Amino acid sequence: LLYVLYPGEAGSWRVQAVPPSSDSFDSRKKLPAAWRGLRDGELSAQSGVDGSIFVHASGFIGGHANKAGAIELARKALAC
Repeated sequence: LLYVLYPGEAGSWRVQAVPPSSDSFDSRKKLPAAWRGLRDGELSAQSGVDGSIFVHASGFIGGHANKAGAIELARKALAC
């Protein structure tokens, strides 16, 4: 298990990297480095997934406007 997806605020969805253990702040597979710290249109262009909202600078979490987009972000992240 590398990512979990769950509903965020106002209909958005989150993609969160799973830590290697419950007491760790690391991630088994962070979101791609090229996406980290990007928001909105810049992230959508870089990821190729329209409607992307953000990826945290550390790569442990990202957001999308809807569930289908969050699934697509996770699929693309797995391929990196």
